Amino acid sequence: MDDENKSKEELLAEIAKARRRIAELEASEERYYQIVHNANSIIMCMDTKGNLTFFNEFAQRFFGFYKEEVLGKNVIGTILSEKDTSGADLVAMIKDIVENPERHSVNENENIRSNGERVRVLWTNKAIIGDNGSIKEILCIGNVSANKV
Repeated sequence: MDDENKSKEELLAEIAKARRRIAELEASEERYYQIVHNANSIIMCMDTKGNLTFFNEFAQRFFGFYKEEVLGKNVIGTILSEKDTSGADLVAMIKDIVENPERHSVNENENIRSNGERVRVLWTNKAIIGDNGSIKEILCIGNVSANKV
């Protein structure tokens, strides 16, 4: 039956079904939001240049930056210095994470809070692949190490 021949009841049933689906999607989106933003882990994403594209509420509290202060900015100069206190090249590390995320599925490194305090974070990193098959972003989930630098 084409759209022109559908009865009013059939159209109303389709509208009700669509409304239920929208309500389910909204509930699912709210659940996702609550999980991501209330997790006691740093959850952030960076693009292939190392610029922050997502920064959850825990990350904001932990690092002492509002997301508006860091989104679009590079991780170097915000939550990472160019080199850590041992001299490790963090610029090269970020470049390699973006180019070869599988090598860095888990890594621990020194990070810096907005007040300058240096802290160690254990990161899990995963590439997010775009529609064209190339890396779009890196999802980074961090857990704070008990050992501060």
